[in-house]
Amino acid sequence: MNVAIDPRAARAAAQWLVRLHAGALTPSEQQAFQSWRASDPAHAAAWQRAELVCGTLASVPPALRQAADAVPKSPQRRAVLYGLAGLIAAGPALWLASQSAPWQAWRADIRTARGEIRHLTLPDGTQLVLNTDTAIDVRFDDAARLVVLHAGEIHVATAHDGAVSARPFLVRSSNGAVRALGTRFSVRQGGSVLAPRTQVAVSEGAVEIAPSQAPEDLHRVDAGRQGSFDDVAVSALTPLSPHTDAWLRGVLIAERMPLGEVLEQVACYRYGVLRCDPALAAMPVDGIFQLNDPDNILLLLQRSLPIRLARRTRYWISVEAA
Repeated sequence: MNVAIDPRAARAAAQWLVRLHAGALTPSEQQAFQSWRASDPAHAAAWQRAELVCGTLASVPPALRQAADAVPKSPQRRAVLYGLAGLIAAGPALWLASQSAPWQAWRADIRTARGEIRHLTLPDGTQLVLNTDTAIDVRFDDAARLVVLHAGEIHVATAHDGAVSARPFLVRSSNGAVRALGTRFSVRQGGSVLAPRTQVAVSEGAVEIAPSQAPEDLHRVDAGRQGSFDDVAVSALTPLSPHTDAWLRGVLIAERMPLGEVLEQVACYRYGVLRCDPALAAMPVDGIFQLNDPDNILLLLQRSLPIRLARRTRYWISVEAA
């Protein structure tokens, strides 16, 4: 059921979301927030919808981070607040109807839930692994073997095409296309609602990247290299990160990994918002963690590091100094 939300309450809820994402509330702010939520049933409904939006759509937290970091009353901040308030007010009906890339994931043919990792075999024998919260469409025809990546991350191990005329294998994201050259590689749709960006990592063989606004400007990425691209350009390539494919085995391997980066990865496998105090983000973490139990990862981190988990609501956890 799509319950109508008062637009004014939706705007206020969007502002509170951004404020909460910017850092811990002062006691007076905490009191103001609780008073606002309790003062009107419309406010409580708007906040419940805001938590649902934030916990369900993976592209919202990056946008919140951008808004929290932006100058007050800046165009960037206003754009995020406006879009977020619209999502809160309209609810699931808008998410499903929208034609913009972040919401197309809801109508994808194949998708994984938050925390799910799924293995698939395509008609040509190509092996796919879908990471958490991933959505794809598979479109094979006489001209090409195409996987459309709407959200999340996939790992591809291409098979030889048995068609009479060999068809290229392509992964298309919102930023462009990645063409396999007999290979094993991963593609992740990253960035944010306002600035999507696609990451590519190649473990065997090679791929060619063609940004959507510069399709003739092909960039080759060989095994052991990684990079990213937007609509117009490809970043400088770097060596493949250690354990970048550990998620294929359902684990997160951290070797002196900054706590902020660990939490960013853990957040992909659980619903809700997981925020880290910036003062703790650089704290090094070592360990091997099972991704199928992200809340247990948080408990293990709390036991082994000088941090504590502050639960503001059911869907909102802040990692703070102990």
